Amino acid sequence: MFFFENYEQSILKLPIKETYDKEDLMTDEFMYEKDNKLEVFWAPFESINRDAQVIMLGITPGWTQMQLAYNYVRKNIGGEKTDVLLRNAKREASFGGVIRKNLIDMLDGIELNKHLNINSCAELYGEKNHLLHSASALRYPVFINRKNYTGSSPSMFKHRVLLQMIHELLVPELSEVKEAVIIPAGKAVSEVVRRLTEEGQIRNQTILYNFPHPSGANGHRKKQYEENKGYFKEMLNTHFS
Repeated sequence: MFFFENYEQSILKLPIKETYDKEDLMTDEFMYEKDNKLEVFWAPFESINRDAQVIMLGITPGWTQMQLAYNYVRKNIGGEKTDVLLRNAKREASFGGVIRKNLIDMLDGIELNKHLNINSCAELYGEKNHLLHSASALRYPVFINRKNYTGSSPSMFKHRVLLQMIHELLVPELSEVKEAVIIPAGKAVSEVVRRLTEEGQIRNQTILYNFPHPSGANGHRKKQYEENKGYFKEMLNTHFS
């Protein structure tokens, strides 16, 4: 189910720009849910790649990813079928910006590229995108006081809106890609996946818990990565053997 149709006319009213400002997209037209200082805005992250071998799971799309996705959709709406448009918008935006380079280096470092028979995981965001399903614990961009939500305050399991998004959007989404390896980026996402697995709502067999979030702002990223690198490699070897 795509909510895209509900927002199509509002997207068409947007000016075509190289980059959008928050005033362009954080509007009532694109509001998905609001609870005091917490706001959720719809964004074109609805494509599901059911044949993917890997699920890269973030916390929630940040502002950078949100505006990259809108930018792609606004420029290409009418020129591509809806499913193609949404798939390409997600590919363009997922872990977009500097974060993507860090992520690719980390994935190549645990030899995911070799298991997928590709030269580098950079190809997952290009011609080998069919091997990847990009997703977020919270599908649509969440902001606190208009700043990116980082996964901790409030807790995803203690806020009505966030918990509802996990159960109504994330759980059904993951159930459609149940054969894939899940790589939850960051502690908060690992905790969500672990709880859903314990509750029997996620049935994926291979999950790389404690995979560090690739953001440059994550000061513990390199240390966490090196400490768990052998475990990640072992899990992938088992899964793909």
